[in-house]
Amino acid sequence: MSRLRRAALAAALAGTAAVAAKLSGISVRVSHPPQDGAATTTRGHLGLVRAHPGLRDLNAALAGSSSGRDALFLDAAHALAAGALRAPTFTGRYLREYAKKLAAAESTVVYRVEMGLALVHARDGRFDQALADVARLVADRPGDPHLRITSAALRLLHGRMGTPAEWLNGLPEDAGWRVAFEVVFAMPGSSPLYTQGAADRVVMLLAAKLAEAVLVKNFEQGEWSVADKLAISLLLTALRLFVSKYSRFPYFTRPKSTPPPPSSGGREIKPVNLQPVFLVECSQAMLASLLRARPLCGERLREARATAERALADAEAEGDDLAAVDVNLLLAFLAARDGDFDDALRRYKAAVQKDPSDSQPYELAAALCAINGDAAESEAWRRDGKQHGRATVAVAVAELELPALLDELVVAAALGSGILTTLDLERGGRRRLVLVAAWREVDARLAAAVLDDDLTLPERVQLRLLRRLLRGETQLLLDTASHGLMKNSTRESD
Repeated sequence: MSRLRRAALAAALAGTAAVAAKLSGISVRVSHPPQDGAATTTRGHLGLVRAHPGLRDLNAALAGSSSGRDALFLDAAHALAAGALRAPTFTGRYLREYAKKLAAAESTVVYRVEMGLALVHARDGRFDQALADVARLVADRPGDPHLRITSAALRLLHGRMGTPAEWLNGLPEDAGWRVAFEVVFAMPGSSPLYTQGAADRVVMLLAAKLAEAVLVKNFEQGEWSVADKLAISLLLTALRLFVSKYSRFPYFTRPKSTPPPPSSGGREIKPVNLQPVFLVECSQAMLASLLRARPLCGERLREARATAERALADAEAEGDDLAAVDVNLLLAFLAARDGDFDDALRRYKAAVQKDPSDSQPYELAAALCAINGDAAESEAWRRDGKQHGRATVAVAVAELELPALLDELVVAAALGSGILTTLDLERGGRRRLVLVAAWREVDARLAAAVLDDDLTLPERVQLRLLRRLLRGETQLLLDTASHGLMKNSTRESD
């Protein structure tokens, strides 16, 4: 995919939030698409658990907006934007490695390293620890503007602040960009319970302003075709309309300078191209705030895994092998999302031991190995599946369920790794698999939203246009996906 097509695709995805915001009330409807039988209530890994009403605690844990359909939609949008712009996702293994490198970095300013670690802890959902660390740093250096900015950003996301104007008083002239980046970076670990109302609107405003500035900078650099200029111009128009809705917050004015890179905290950390990262993170912040949801990551992911572990123990104690198989598949999915690929494969092996005739664990394990570049192990799983696996459900139902499970798993593995979205598009196809799987998940969500009977005609038309725009930009990838993820995953690994 060319640089221009990547930019156009990412721009279109980032525009999803702006378009949704412009449609008054549509964000609520998008966050809760109509219930359409198996297409929504029993789709993917959430459907595996819903098939067992006896797993009450696990079903309840996965029913929340920050751990259910909205979380999976946010993950798919994240992987699609990051893959389109070839940017890391700062999730899973990559975030943990980044924290280790940050802690070990050589720096003459130790408190800057600690400030960076506090932001990482906040992104990981450990807000209490992050706030305590920043409070200690502020107490030691009460006049430092950088610490005040970080403290303000975290307090905004955690609901521990006064009016929005108060925490920007007296900050340096370029504080707007620094606040915007730190709010956007830490947002995934925050809780929607603390950001409803004005705080959520501020998050959306900051993210939109930052995205607009990055797009303007790219628009002014290099040569663009008429079509690319039109696509970016339309996005900028949408973003400006979005920002104008929140003009009643006059305290935030866009600086004339371009956004500065955030401090790395030390000289040993290699810089990354920050403009794609800015766009990806801004897209996530806008979508998450509009949906009043958060991705299933960090502390929320750890809690979901613990709840699923208890559900597995209950199923095994009751001798319910079918439930045990499905919970193991869910645990494998959650482990992949966390970057714990060894545990994910262990869960698939446990599922096979419970029911060797079920073909799904073999297919999913083979796909996970393929997306992680282990072609030999992937082929071994496929051979075992052909030898032992037999579909335990009707073929028509299996054809509906397995592709959704595979797409969700590929997206989870991409975010669990954090770097699959940065691979060269022509090197074996792993990044291409991520893009295709993520697009299919996003498209399924938009398709469900379009079917909402409560939509007005203008809302329905605009959602259809958005879906058509995204589909047009991804059509080349869909065409080159050959016969689909299941058939390609074994031969499209590095």
